[in-house]
Amino acid sequence: MKKEITARYNGEVNCTGIIHKKTLAQFFNEISEERKQIDEFHFIGHSGMYGPMFGSVEYPEQFSPYEWRQLHIPFSAEGKAYFHCCRSARWFATFFAQTFRVETFGYYWYTTFSSDKKKFRFVNSSSKEIYAAGCIGRKSHGLGGTLRKYSGFQLLEQMRSFKPQEHTADATYNKVAALYDQVFQDIKVRDDEWKWLTSHLPPDKNITVLDIGCGNGALLKELSTRISQGIGVDLSNDIIDRAKTLNAASGNLSFHVTNGPFLPVADQSVDVIISLLSFRYLDWDPIMNECKRVLKAGGKILIVDMVTVPVKWKEYPLLLKSKLKQYGQRIMRRAFYENLKKLVLHPDWKTMLKYNPIRAEHEVKWYLESRFPGSKVQKINVGWNSCILAFDSGNIENINEIYLTYP
Repeated sequence: MKKEITARYNGEVNCTGIIHKKTLAQFFNEISEERKQIDEFHFIGHSGMYGPMFGSVEYPEQFSPYEWRQLHIPFSAEGKAYFHCCRSARWFATFFAQTFRVETFGYYWYTTFSSDKKKFRFVNSSSKEIYAAGCIGRKSHGLGGTLRKYSGFQLLEQMRSFKPQEHTADATYNKVAALYDQVFQDIKVRDDEWKWLTSHLPPDKNITVLDIGCGNGALLKELSTRISQGIGVDLSNDIIDRAKTLNAASGNLSFHVTNGPFLPVADQSVDVIISLLSFRYLDWDPIMNECKRVLKAGGKILIVDMVTVPVKWKEYPLLLKSKLKQYGQRIMRRAFYENLKKLVLHPDWKTMLKYNPIRAEHEVKWYLESRFPGSKVQKINVGWNSCILAFDSGNIENINEIYLTYP
């Protein structure tokens, strides 16, 4: 890569190995202090759905959207950014282009290394050139994709370009608030998730629960008789208005719009924090630092979320159980599934998902298990290409230190 860039560029070419995201932030700061500008930024490495990953499996790191926005990257007027990493074109390249106002490139499929520019060819000791490229594989196209790739007939993916847009869509639930509210009047329709959450709540009813990404407040409404106080927070103004309406009769519940990874509650004032199908949207390290601040000694975090991952052979019994249960629910809860279909087929819902994609399983699993050593992620429901994960952090005092990269 350095040789290829040097051959067509007369300026300075700097190749730096980055282990931790803090190192990258420092690198950008040093360039700014030297009054230099970046014409091309190339990142080659591992990534998840929300962009480049740093650190290790034992302690993985990602810049959250909030943290990216705190960085100053000194791009030149014609600067460009290239992310040679898996799935960077699905969400991250668009986000980066819009945030830093530069043309950004990425791959839709998975990153591979090839000795040929156009088709996948194995890299070995005799390879004169090595190219980073996008390519289909088993996770995206099954065994057929694997055969096409390793047989040498698979064309490599060209990088996709994304330019800053003058206007961006509303990435919150504002435009789908009414449809969402209609679907989830009764949170118990999420049967597996509801049973897991209630089984992990403390038996003491004298507790304060904070629901991050509370939606229309259906979860706290159902919990209201089992807790002393419930606080719901969400980024969407419209969904919070619906939460207040749905819970107007509940004197022990309150709902607030939050802006960014900040929780509008006092230090050490909460016993349990819940994130139901919303953890994917959060700025992980910043919000986890806030969770540590607001939880009482001995408090904990309960997280349930959907992730993308193909079903494994050993999970087929759980898949069959999940599917049979789902088919039964379609009969028993016909109205719910009809309303759900209206929601997921609506253009505004599809737009929202475009800007808030589902995370990959390894992102969630590596992150949570590294921040809370000894606590394990569970699978409570399995689909063909996705599953529901559940996580009980245990005592918040067991949390690993969170290494924030912004002041």
